[in-house]
Amino acid sequence: MYSTLDNKRLLQLMKDFYTLTNIKIVIFDADYQEILAYPDSHCSFCALMHQHNSTRKYCLQSNLHSFENSKKNNALVLYRCHAGLIEATAPLKEKGHIIGYCMFGQITDTPDHPKISRHLTEICSRYHISPALPNPFSGFSDVVYKHPEQISAAASILEACASYVLMKDLIEIGLPPFVSQIDHYIAAHMQEEISVQDLCASLSISRSKLYELADKYLGMGLAQYVLLQRMDLAKKCLTETSLSISDISSKVGFSDYNYFCKVFRKKTGYTAKEYRRLHKS
Repeated sequence: MYSTLDNKRLLQLMKDFYTLTNIKIVIFDADYQEILAYPDSHCSFCALMHQHNSTRKYCLQSNLHSFENSKKNNALVLYRCHAGLIEATAPLKEKGHIIGYCMFGQITDTPDHPKISRHLTEICSRYHISPALPNPFSGFSDVVYKHPEQISAAASILEACASYVLMKDLIEIGLPPFVSQIDHYIAAHMQEEISVQDLCASLSISRSKLYELADKYLGMGLAQYVLLQRMDLAKKCLTETSLSISDISSKVGFSDYNYFCKVFRKKTGYTAKEYRRLHKS
């Protein structure tokens, strides 16, 4: 996934989030690679974990688990990392494509600092790492405590930031070849039934590879993605043309007008006529 970042404005947004919450925020691309973080540094415990390959892998596994859950649920997820610290991941979505993730983390909901410090020291001991702490009961003092209500509020703000990043074009996306090719095929065959077999033949890939790429870049099943494209074109036709709803139904691949109306209402919350009246420019 290739991205052009408006680093200055994106970094300012991340600074604002940190100023408001005192929680580290990180942006990842769709391949789970970190592209920007604020602050740059980890808290002392996480920095210690990342110093050693034997423990860094557990941090990366926690991140991977959060990305996969966020993609599967198509929504923000709150979770505990391998050490019990709280983190959150929200997907960055552009036209149905998951193009990256916003994450915050390295916080605790344990108000008893000596208790959390002892816990993290025990984690170090379990991993056979000896932190250079003068007193294990007062160490790791930079792990931020947040009340559960504050964590929930920060998660809501993180979701808002994810939406803002795309709304303000802070990230510009060059779609990977797979997405461009599948979008082109769907557009060219919108009025037809689109099968997995046809997509495999068009892209010259196996069924298993098609599912693998769809899971990685689309964040949803192929049938769901095709339907999303049909609904997007229907909405565009309703707002930008004077075509009858019956003609639009055929144009986006529905031979049954009544079925189109039923699906459109289910997906948008409006009848086609209501949508046109409310959104037509």
